[in-house]
This record gives sequence, C-alpha cells and structure tokens, in this order.
Amino acid sequence: MIIANKIYTYLVYMIFFLAIFATTSCNCNFPMVYVNPNKILQGYHGSAIQHEILATKVKIMQQRVDSLDTELQALNTASAATRARKEQQLLRYRDAVQQQAQQENQRVTQAVLNEINAYIKQYGKEKGYTFILGATDSGNIVYAAEGTDVSEEVLKELNAQYDRQHSTAPR
Repeated sequence: MIIANKIYTYLVYMIFFLAIFATTSCNCNFPMVYVNPNKILQGYHGSAIQHEILATKVKIMQQRVDSLDTELQALNTASAATRARKEQQLLRYRDAVQQQAQQENQRVTQAVLNEINAYIKQYGKEKGYTFILGATDSGNIVYAAEGTDVSEEVLKELNAQYDRQHSTAPR
C-alpha cells in the first residue's frame, strides 16, 4: 500500500511537471507585448491633472504653515512659555500637514494607477493579448523583439479615452 501511494504521488508530480514543461517550452505563439509603466504614468493626462490638483492643495497647506510661522515670529515679546507652546503647536501642525500631503499623494497615485491598470486590462482583451508585461528600469524584461513595446499606443488610446470622458472639464 505504501509503495502504491509513493508511485501514485510520483506519477502526479511527473504529470504536473510535464504539464508545466509542455506549456512553457512549446512553440505556442501566445500574443505577448509589454508596456513601460513609467512612460505611461508620466504621459497620462489624468495623472498630470490629478497631480496639478494635488500640488495646489499642498501649496494651500504650506501657506497655512507659513502663516503660523509668521505668527510665531511676531511673538518676540511674548513669554518664553507662550513662545515654546506656539513653537510646539507649529511643529505638530507642520508634521500633520506633511503627513496629510504624503497620504494624499499616495491616494492620488494609487487612483491613477488603478485607472491605467484597468485600461491596460481592457486594451489587452480588445487586442487579444494573452500577456501584457510591464518593463521597468530595474530590468525585469531583458530582451523584447521590435514592435512588442505598445506603450505609445496604449498611452495614446488611454489619453484619448480620458479626454473623451473629461472633455467638459477645463484644463
């Protein structure tokens, strides 16, 4: 019985590895292309607009910090305790503003990435691709044949879609 279980287990593993080998080593022409996510993120109209909005919000936050700093400078005649308390308040507020700006940047960036990823998924289905890989500067794609980088096409169509959806919004 133990020998039968070992043989069965061995056969299951052999079939599993043969299946993996067959699917990875066959000359099955899976339609596969890649995109450069950095190029798409930098060229996407939605990204630029969202980051402009974020920059405006951060500028307003910084103006509030600067205003409090000016108030603190005006307290030269106040007691040391009052001045120390105001300095602590300013430092806490400045830290809170920086944290809020970082969180807002992460939120905006994630929202933009979600839009891009959703579009790439739609693009891949429409074009019949089995895989769309992402090539980064760290070299996760070492070689790709000419014509397999569809970044420009994806970016052009993604921006066209964004512009259609936001055609009434002023820039």
